[in-house]
Amino acid sequence: MSLIQQRGPLSHEEEFKYAKLAMEWYGRGSPIGLGILLVALAAAAVLVRIAVYGF
Repeated sequence: MSLIQQRGPLSHEEEFKYAKLAMEWYGRGSPIGLGILLVALAAAAVLVRIAVYGF
């Protein structure tokens, strides 16, 4: 017996459901999106500090 299950193609409703879930996880309000936003803000703050005060 194979451990990989054979599945047929997804219906349009199932495709939409999984696409919506993926967008919710990777969107701006998700933990990943918020983490990327915080890193980008920190990098921008460092670049502004370097531009104003130098090294």
